[in-house]
Amino acid sequence: MVSAKYKSLIALAQRHPVRTLVLLWLAVALVVSTGDALTGKTRRDFTSYSLAAARTMYEGGNPYSREDTKTSYKYFPLNATLLWPFTKLPIPVAQGTWTATNVVLLVLCLAAHRRVWARDLQVPWWVWLIAFAVALRFFVKNIRLGQWNTSVYCLSFLGLTALYRGRTWLGGALLALASALKYMPSFFLLLLAIQRRWRAVIATLLAYVMWILVFPTLVHGPARHIELLALYQQKAAKTYRGMVSGDYTSSLSLRSTVMRMTSEVKPRLPDPDVYDYTIVKLPKETARRLSEAVAIGVLLATIIVTWVCVRRCTTANLAESLGEAPTGENTLSPLHTLLVIGFWYTMLLMISPETRTPHFLTLFTPAFALGVTLANWEGRMGSRGVVKVLLFAAVMLLLAVSEIFEKARYHLIASGLGAYAWAQVAIWLACLVALWEHSCRSSSGRSQN
Repeated sequence: MVSAKYKSLIALAQRHPVRTLVLLWLAVALVVSTGDALTGKTRRDFTSYSLAAARTMYEGGNPYSREDTKTSYKYFPLNATLLWPFTKLPIPVAQGTWTATNVVLLVLCLAAHRRVWARDLQVPWWVWLIAFAVALRFFVKNIRLGQWNTSVYCLSFLGLTALYRGRTWLGGALLALASALKYMPSFFLLLLAIQRRWRAVIATLLAYVMWILVFPTLVHGPARHIELLALYQQKAAKTYRGMVSGDYTSSLSLRSTVMRMTSEVKPRLPDPDVYDYTIVKLPKETARRLSEAVAIGVLLATIIVTWVCVRRCTTANLAESLGEAPTGENTLSPLHTLLVIGFWYTMLLMISPETRTPHFLTLFTPAFALGVTLANWEGRMGSRGVVKVLLFAAVMLLLAVSEIFEKARYHLIASGLGAYAWAQVAIWLACLVALWEHSCRSSSGRSQN
């Protein structure tokens, strides 16, 4: 009986998706606004950082000044510019509205994984279990704090989905907006270039210029926007120096882990001397160059593997499933295109100088893609076993650094040992093996034909 009611609700939501999303948005906004008003809760990252900067900006102050905002804002002027409607609302209502917006974006993003990329494939319950085991607590953390990461991840993924469905200008606008809010999604331009999606590249670049330069100029005027961009440049340079030259690091990327395990740089954890597992102490500059070399190596390896896989898999599977692909473009099947996207999301976590726990929500995509690939595996069973082991290892490593028991210290030990970084490596390698196996089979199949 419960199952029948559940299925009827799902069917109703599918028949009226817009109404369902509006009702969801209203319900979440009402519940969160009421709860925050009654408890006096402040969603720190949204209210104390971004919203405070937006209010300072629209009052004519310097959003990058601690004296003006009482906090540290580090994003483009665009981020604060977009928050103008929220500056007119009481804080609880602004928090509720922001939370509801991000929840709806997340629902659309997760639904796209199933309804677009894995539409005609088997997706057993355990695929969702694996994907949520990897990413659920990061979803919750981002929503709870009101961070930009949920918006950036969902906009970038929905943008890529729209691009691969042939909706070039919509996809370019969404991907460009994500890249303007936080710069890492801009690396997907390389992926689009590798796949020879030149119209998508051009649309995204034009939209990026619009978001970064044109839109804020229309809102603030040329002189004010030029002033804000100069202030941002000063802040960005200072922030980057702090990321790569500090004595402590909060970053959990492979790049930063190599840096702290080979130098005097320590993790920003309670009692860093206790939870610091340095392997060898090289001169700080040497360790920095080594970490940068690792990041460049991972980026180049990702580009090369992607290029080889795309070159081998020139079938028109994507065009048949998601709409007509432009002439001359190399395409993978929808599932393996999703796997490539997950491969790149993981790579971005590995090479960033500032990967923190909330950023790990993007691992949902590779975890979901790997799960669906395993459920519909057509390659060699030995390769499937390797992917299963790597994915299982990643899940265990990410669970090891989650604080399940209050005041426990096992998660600090796991973090000090680099569990976050090794989980990134495991997922990245699993994607690599799955992609390589698929591209080899596609190439072999064509040669036999």
